[in-house]
Amino acid sequence: MFGKPRKTKMTRLLQEANKGDKEIFVETGLDLIAGDRIALLATSYKYEAGEDFIITSYDNVTGKIVLEHEVHYNHWGASESTASTYNGIDIRGEVILLSRNIQIVGEDIESWGCQMVTSDTVEYDAITDSLKFRTG
Repeated sequence: MFGKPRKTKMTRLLQEANKGDKEIFVETGLDLIAGDRIALLATSYKYEAGEDFIITSYDNVTGKIVLEHEVHYNHWGASESTASTYNGIDIRGEVILLSRNIQIVGEDIESWGCQMVTSDTVEYDAITDSLKFRTG
């Protein structure tokens, strides 16, 4: 039922996806296949403008994805990162893969494997018998 995991990263829209479009453009060389489910995250103040799609086809050379149905909202994209213009922030629309599990691989430091950053954490310090509050 579950095949060998394939590694596909989150990608960004390389051009705008407008209401009514059935094609979007993302990076080339991704491990996307027909039948994968993706989401386009909202790129406006309308937070509920995110939407999901089934991929009909993905061209590994051009980065063109053909969607099963039309886009309902406008999603902003650009051919290059906007980080140099917006204080290090790339504001192009994110495209994420929903149909497969996400594998997080970290550097093995002191046998922990990786560290997860969360917004607020409370941990118990056994040496001082106290709680430590951490924010991140």
